[in-house]
Amino acid sequence: MSNESTTITIKSVAQELGLRIRKARLEKDLTIQSLADMVGIEYTQMSRIELGKINTSVLQVCRISRALDICMATLLKDLELNVSQKQIDDCGPALLFPASDNA
Repeated sequence: MSNESTTITIKSVAQELGLRIRKARLEKDLTIQSLADMVGIEYTQMSRIELGKINTSVLQVCRISRALDICMATLLKDLELNVSQKQIDDCGPALLFPASDNA
């Protein structure tokens, strides 16, 4: 698998997670700023998470789910459905869980 297709696959997971967070936020009538404040991160970072532009840590997903008062499993359920085990194995944990994204 090429790095480009791996990046596309991982990006689609981040985008789907972002869409779920955005939907939950809108259902709670929260702004991006108010959710970011509740989570303790910058507005721009929350925006990038919702847009799927960055991968975020499990800790951050936990904080977001608590702020939205929803179960973290709700955000993550079947998230990897479009990603095969081979694709996960090919890209490795460094792409799935980048060390530089400890936010």
